[in-house]
Amino acid sequence: MKITILSILIHAILIIARGQEVNIFFASDGEELYYTKYGDGPAVVFLYGGPGYAISAMKPWADSLSRDYKCILYDQRGTGLSSNVKLDTSTINLKRAVQDLDDLRSHLKVDKLTLCGISWGGMLAQAYAAYFPNNTSKIVLVSTLGSDLSTMQAFTDNMDMRRFPNERDSLEFWQKQPTSDYSMMKSSYYSFIPEFYDHDIGSRMLPVFFKTTTYNSEMGNLMWRDLYSKYDLKPYLSRYNGDCIIIRPRQDPVPAEAIYQIKEILPQTKILRIEKCGHFPDYEKPEELFRILRQVL
Repeated sequence: MKITILSILIHAILIIARGQEVNIFFASDGEELYYTKYGDGPAVVFLYGGPGYAISAMKPWADSLSRDYKCILYDQRGTGLSSNVKLDTSTINLKRAVQDLDDLRSHLKVDKLTLCGISWGGMLAQAYAAYFPNNTSKIVLVSTLGSDLSTMQAFTDNMDMRRFPNERDSLEFWQKQPTSDYSMMKSSYYSFIPEFYDHDIGSRMLPVFFKTTTYNSEMGNLMWRDLYSKYDLKPYLSRYNGDCIIIRPRQDPVPAEAIYQIKEILPQTKILRIEKCGHFPDYEKPEELFRILRQVL
């Protein structure tokens, strides 16, 4: 186990505003990982996307849902507060990420987890249900990819098709600039803009996104390297017989085939749609998203 100055400082400020608590737990390999708890009620563990982005982008989710649920905003290994860890192929991979979630379950002293994940977070929730089916109560998947990566090329093609010509020119420009925080932010901005159904909303909300979360590119690259070689849940996901709810924005660039791939494996899956919305329903249709989540969680 490691006791770092960071963990001591965080423990010294455990109780923050509005019932928010920052907590530490030790993974089975001894690494310190963090989550922030909001509210009381049935526990829901939230998983963010990327991989590589900090869970802080999901604070509006907790603000909206914490009156009814104990919202556990979990910083995955290598992200956000959980960044002070060893980063290599032995520590950043799907198997380790799933085990970390089960270590969190043990720490929370619950028999089964309810997981709510968006994008890559939805993939991780599926993986946990596949490998720990008896420890999973419910999975709620928002803007998720499927149970393998067979739709990734179509996702990339859809993004390219939806990028306006001026956005494509800007992306190419910023990708050619010397590496800096600013050039990387601008490149990410023009990369992500076609994930929005309404690009005007995207242009307003992406700066908010970049201010509210951080990205660990090393973690992201390591995880994608592992996913491209090993992510195929089809042989295992059928072992899970709990609830599965998919919230599918109609205009998500992730092909609809991905959710029907899950539905074929888990026939108990319920699919709910949000109209005129892309990959970021928390930015384009937050009221509708949170209303649905209150109903299904």
